[in-house]
Amino acid sequence: MQRKSTLPRTWIVCPNLWGARLFYYGGPDQTIEDRDRVRFLKEFARPKVKTKLEDFRDDDDAADISEPVEDPALELQVAQSFMKYLARELDEAKRTGRYDALILCAEKHLLQIFQEQLQQKAAGKAVIGTIPLDLYEVNETDLTPYVKDILQPVGTREYGSKAAG
Repeated sequence: MQRKSTLPRTWIVCPNLWGARLFYYGGPDQTIEDRDRVRFLKEFARPKVKTKLEDFRDDDDAADISEPVEDPALELQVAQSFMKYLARELDEAKRTGRYDALILCAEKHLLQIFQEQLQQKAAGKAVIGTIPLDLYEVNETDLTPYVKDILQPVGTREYGSKAAG
C-alpha cells in the first residue's frame, strides 16, 4: 500500500510569449515514494495574438538583429494580455484550494509583468519563489534542479510569506 504525501501542493508555472506549462509538486495525491518528483499538470493555450519570437529580445539579441523582428509594442501587448489571463486562472485555482504555493519561471521581462498582474490577488500571495529563466520547454526531470532549492523547505514553510528565488 502506498502512503500519501502530506506535503502542500506547489504549482510551478513556466510561461513565455507562446504559451505556458504548469507543473506540480506535493499534494495529497502524490505518494511518499514519489515525493521528490515534479509532475506535468497542464498546458495553457497560446495567446490569440501571436508574436514571432517566444521571448522578449534582450540587449545581446539586439546586437545580432539588423532590424526589429517584432514591434516591441505588440510584444508588450501580448505579454500583458497573456499574463493577465494566467493571473486570473491561477487566482481562481488558488481561491478554490487547488494549490497552496506557487513558483514562477519566466524570462525577466515577462516575469516582471506576470508579478504585476498577480499583485493584490490570492495567487500573488502564494508565490514562494521566482526563477528569471524561460523554462517553458523543459520537461519534469529537467525542471526539478531549477526549483529544488525553493521546494526544499516546502515541508516546513508557513504559507502566506513570500520568498525571493
